[in-house]
Amino acid sequence: MSNQIRYYNPLDRAFDRALGALLPSVNADGAGRAIALDVVETPEAYIVKAELPGIAKDKIEVNVEDRDVTIGAEFLDEVAASGKTIWKERTFSKASRSIRLPEAVDANAAQAKHVDGVLQLTLPKIAKANAKQITIQ
Repeated sequence: MSNQIRYYNPLDRAFDRALGALLPSVNADGAGRAIALDVVETPEAYIVKAELPGIAKDKIEVNVEDRDVTIGAEFLDEVAASGKTIWKERTFSKASRSIRLPEAVDANAAQAKHVDGVLQLTLPKIAKANAKQITIQ
């Protein structure tokens, strides 16, 4: 993976593991929720997978511009039909995650799938113009 992809570095993960119960994630919003990502490069595209368990696809927003990708999600509180909550550990908030890819992608040809709590983006690379040396006459 290219070092030009700037998101959630290993040091951030170490701090999150060590201090996760005390401090919000360094790559999350104020409520401490972070979106875990995988990015794979193929010759034709970048494949981005984001873990969004329990999030309906209409509560996810994806923006792609040039080489910048932003994924936002709204984690909603469930209202119990009856009874009272006696234990609550899950947080409910908004979260977003932004990354910069090594090269520009074609936002118009991008595809998104949301299956079993995983959002998969297929972001085709922009075809580079063929370089040609011109002979001077």
